[in-house]
Amino acid sequence: MIKRPSYFSLYEIALLSLFGALAFVIRMAVKIPLHIPGNSGILWVLPLIIGTALVRKPGAGTYVGIVSGLLASFFGLEALHVFDVFKYTAMGVTVDLVSMAFGYRLDHPAVAFIAGAAGNLVKMVVNYAVHLLLGVQGTFILIGIGVSSVTHLVFGGLGGILAALIIGRLYRAGVVHQGDVPDDG
Repeated sequence: MIKRPSYFSLYEIALLSLFGALAFVIRMAVKIPLHIPGNSGILWVLPLIIGTALVRKPGAGTYVGIVSGLLASFFGLEALHVFDVFKYTAMGVTVDLVSMAFGYRLDHPAVAFIAGAAGNLVKMVVNYAVHLLLGVQGTFILIGIGVSSVTHLVFGGLGGILAALIIGRLYRAGVVHQGDVPDDG
């Protein structure tokens, strides 16, 4: 019987799992007291984008999103934390799609801005969809979505730019090589 190789190597699974856990830890531990919707996106999109950029395979962002979403669903602190798996997974899928569309050039600040902004916006939309499904009146959601969408776009994009700078620095320092991930063998 021929053993089929797994899609992600053991190294990639470990790396993506660590970035998923890091996204959860950053989201829970680091509080930015700006009181502006979406401001935490500047930090917690970093592990998602960096993990996707280092592995450079379709599904990498989704994997990070699922891991961080499961951790947030089980250990989250917000009232509706049980539904966090949907928000984080949607964000990971979005970062995956943007990454594939731009050839995994997440070291470029413009591409990373788009990935971070799109991911943070999708997270916001899924959050509002969950609230709508749970019975929150649509007028409250429409009022909140205007300003919130702009701030989610800005902060997610800024987080993407920070991720691009970190990724570029890792490539230039030779810590990781663009497109090279060790194989399990």
